[in-house]
Amino acid sequence: MDLKPSKISDSGRALQIQLIGSRGSASVKGEKVRNALGLRSTLFAVTREHNPDGSIEKFTFHGRGWGHGVGLCQTGAVGMARAGRTYEEIIKTYYQGVQLRNAY
Repeated sequence: MDLKPSKISDSGRALQIQLIGSRGSASVKGEKVRNALGLRSTLFAVTREHNPDGSIEKFTFHGRGWGHGVGLCQTGAVGMARAGRTYEEIIKTYYQGVQLRNAY
């Protein structure tokens, strides 16, 4: 029925999110929500569109960054590595159109 960041880091990232449903609510880590929704970072804003009866029709997530502002989320890269992605797949996820080559 709704979701609300319940704990935000000093840098504005969602550390905990309160999920509110018809049978109660639960608090989950921001990283779990990020991973479940395929967001690139926990640095996001949420807007809601409402039905005429006031219930929420849909959520829109607005990403506000991919990590430290240089394009690669360290936590996301670690999660991808743990899931078996190669370093090349990880780099190319964050930096499209790059070519990796030896410089020596």
